[in-house]
Formats: sequence, structure tokens, C-alpha cells
Amino acid sequence: MSKSTKSAAMAGAWIMAAIVAIVLVAHVVHGGSVASASSGANPSMNMSGSSSPMNMSAGGSMHRVTTVRAAALPMASASMPMAMAMVPLGHTVWDGMTIAARTSAPATFILFDGRVQKLVKPTPADSFHLMVTLSDAHTNVAIPYSSVWATIRKGGKIVVDERLWPMISRYMGPHFGDNVALPAAGLYHLTLLVSPPVAARHIEYKGLWLGPHRVNLTFRWVPRT
Repeated sequence: MSKSTKSAAMAGAWIMAAIVAIVLVAHVVHGGSVASASSGANPSMNMSGSSSPMNMSAGGSMHRVTTVRAAALPMASASMPMAMAMVPLGHTVWDGMTIAARTSAPATFILFDGRVQKLVKPTPADSFHLMVTLSDAHTNVAIPYSSVWATIRKGGKIVVDERLWPMISRYMGPHFGDNVALPAAGLYHLTLLVSPPVAARHIEYKGLWLGPHRVNLTFRWVPRT
């Protein structure tokens, strides 16, 4: 390996380590319990569902509740590697960054750490695939080099608490996601903790996204009967 290649690899590793450190510290500060991300547990696109997209609040709960029905999330086929039906959970704008959460059917994906590929397949316990996109509210261009931590509660009890995987997709571009398993039907509260992008910024982004940001939403889960 050449000296320049080694330097680039080390720089990439330092950037990813910094991103994870920022979101972990922010997660602890905001009172969440820190759990390691599990590989098995857990824009234009077609959307379907029982309700229209909601705005996420920056601190309080939602006044309206999105319903996510398993029956509205068909499984992907060999000809279409991503399920076409997506249910929007909500979106908000933070200093010109659009944070949007969506769900699809549980997905198969590949984890790659620079050397080894690991195939992750949905399990029978998985409810849906949670996806979070970060984009420029003015241009819709994806904003990378961040990190997203998802905490889902039911009746005050934490049922999901993990860092979402940074992901890429031909059908929706860079985003953050994972399959999540919910214990039963009912009302759930989702909190997303978004870390500031760890990257050099052009001047138009000066002074933006310098600390972590938390958003909240509520949804109702209806599994298959």
C-alpha cells in the first residue's frame, strides 16, 4: 500500500471515529442509554401509507400520529431490490437541513468495513426498515458525514436504541438506516439524534450544524394479522 493510500485510509478512519464519538457523547448528554448497533436486529421515490407526512418536533411530541401498516410494506422482489412502498414518518428542517424519516419493508443489505463484506438479512422479528435522510433544504442534495442515533419507546420503555448504519442506495442515495423490531402493535415514540457533519464546509455552510440536534415523532404500528 502506498504512503498516500495509507494516509487517506487513516484520515477516513479518524473521520468516522470522530462522528461516532460525537453522537455517543450527545446521546449520553440527552439521557439515552448507549447500546451498540446490532447488524441483525434490528430523491424521488414512491410513497404509500395511511396518512400524509408529518412534521417532526424539535422537542415536544406530535399532535398527529402517522400509522405504519405492515400490509402497506410489500417485500422486495428479485426484479426490484427495494420495496417501492414507503411510509413517511415525518420531517423537519434544522438550519437549512431537512431531516426526513421513512419506513419500508425489512431490507437485505451489505455491511462493508473496508475489507470484509457481511450480508444482513431480515429476521422474522423485524417490523420494518427505518430510513433517515439528511439533505439541503434548498437543493435537496444529500448531506453526508453525519451520524444518526434512533431511540424508540413504547409506554416509556425503550425498545430500540442504536446508531443507524450509514447507507447508500441506487434508489434513494446516501441515508442512514437499519431494520428494527417492535414487540407488538401500538403507539411508539421515535427520537432521532443527529450529529453535526464532520467535514470541511464551503462558506455557505459556515456556522451551521455545529452541535447535535434531536427531533421527535410519534407513530402507530400495525403488524400483519
